[in-house]
Amino acid sequence: MSNPLNSPLEVGMRVLMILVEAFPAHLDINRLVLLDHGLLHSADLNGPESLHPPIPVRVGELGVKRQHIEDGLHVMIRAGLAEMSPEDSGIEFWASESSESFLKLLESEYARALHDRAHWVVEELGAVDDARLRERMREISSHWAEEFEVMQHESGNDI
Repeated sequence: MSNPLNSPLEVGMRVLMILVEAFPAHLDINRLVLLDHGLLHSADLNGPESLHPPIPVRVGELGVKRQHIEDGLHVMIRAGLAEMSPEDSGIEFWASESSESFLKLLESEYARALHDRAHWVVEELGAVDDARLRERMREISSHWAEEFEVMQHESGNDI
């Protein structure tokens, strides 16, 4: 593995933290994409300090995040830490019974920060209906577009 950032293992660990916090709820991939984004960029949602820097046009992350999360979920499922099943509404994922015990083994400062953000994002958005969740994400992404336009103007590269 040449780059551990956004590797299937790293993304899988983040998603597993979300699933453990949401347990016993079952979450679909769309909700996991949005919750993971909120976990990393929590300050955008008026939450705790973001774990990742507030780079302009981070809305682009959402375009590749789904595949990263699917890859991460496959790692967690193969390890027996997450489960999935097809439902009428689509495929849903949840933490296995051993997930919480496994996550308690992680003692790094970053792991604790991830856990704190996972707890926060599930409390903040876990029970929000899909329409409201997407609305919150659209509000945030509209600010990113404004930030990008300001950067373009300041650098003299008007669009």
